[in-house]
Amino acid sequence: MNYSQFLEMITKEVRGRIDPQASIHISRIQKMNQPTEDGMTILLPGENTAPAIYLDSFYQEYLDGASLPVLAEKILTFHTENRRTGICDLSFYQEFEQARKRLVCRLVNYEMNQQLLEHIPHRRFLDLAIVYYYEIEANDSEFEHSSILVRNTHMKMWDVDVSQLHAIAASNTRVLLPHLIGTIDMLGDITQIPLPPRDPDAPRIYILTNKQLCYGAVNIIYDDILRSLSDKFGGDFFVLPSSIHECLILPICSWNDKDPQKLQSIVSEINQKYVPTEEILGDNIYRYSRTMGTLCLVSCAQVIL
Repeated sequence: MNYSQFLEMITKEVRGRIDPQASIHISRIQKMNQPTEDGMTILLPGENTAPAIYLDSFYQEYLDGASLPVLAEKILTFHTENRRTGICDLSFYQEFEQARKRLVCRLVNYEMNQQLLEHIPHRRFLDLAIVYYYEIEANDSEFEHSSILVRNTHMKMWDVDVSQLHAIAASNTRVLLPHLIGTIDMLGDITQIPLPPRDPDAPRIYILTNKQLCYGAVNIIYDDILRSLSDKFGGDFFVLPSSIHECLILPICSWNDKDPQKLQSIVSEINQKYVPTEEILGDNIYRYSRTMGTLCLVSCAQVIL
């Protein structure tokens, strides 16, 4: 059975196990940092949201010998565990004056998301891209921490441009998701990365994120936050993108090694071993210049002075 036939048969298998009035859709879905995949959504009567169930891995299981009934039950189990019952009122989203109140910024890798970026408003930031989401404010906890990615179709509906969108979202982010500066000890709590006991002689490393510990790496776009860190350290510092949720801040005055290749190797290793693909921000490192008041990419051919 080829992939197209599998999609048809697994849909039929799932449909035979759910409410006849439910609707099943399969569509191509672009995920952050990853290729487009086929996702199945199952909408039950009285609901208007459903989790996307990506089917590539289920097809691989089928090729490895799993039966269609077993896979259909797995799909329904995933749907049951991740669905949010009830209706989420999204009518407000059609009116920009309503939607603008909860538009926020996030930071993603530019190269890894070029296909998706063709369909969404964004702004380049070094080798990254600033993208925009609507943070759903729901009284019902079922929809807590949900968000909507802003697409070009929304911009056309709202009749706004990227400059307007960015100004509003950048301001909202500071209020809705205020930044947080912590120590390296927070990293284990945020990422679940097993940290070795702290060496008292090791360089002092800080974390820049937000109070929700979610999508906090975007705070490196704010000049005043970077400037305040530079004032705190009395000089330049490195920014190491450990994930889309946080960046590591390393004051240059506390780092004796002059080879930035070692720092970039650390970032690459963390990405490869510990960070889920969809949460990788990038392997490059950055330096904030206190004199210039700017953040720039660090070339590993450079010698740090």
